[in-house]
Amino acid sequence: MQRLCESIRVAAIFAPGARLQPVWFEWRRQKHAVTRICYFWKDTLGGAARLHFAVCDDRNLYELRYDTSDQNWTLVGVEEQ
Repeated sequence: MQRLCESIRVAAIFAPGARLQPVWFEWRRQKHAVTRICYFWKDTLGGAARLHFAVCDDRNLYELRYDTSDQNWTLVGVEEQ
């Protein structure tokens, strides 16, 4: 996986039970539809929760991170096929 650390714009749904679900994101002026959430995990940095999502579009795998302290999304990595 190619490691990145780029701020991105994400459309997300707050599902029942306070579950956050990314729907699409923009990276380098391209919109990527999330077709599947492959894996989800949490960690903390300085007491703030960070939510990690391994997501797929029709071609690639991406790692998205949502920082609850500043409510920003980051594209952490991409594995292109």
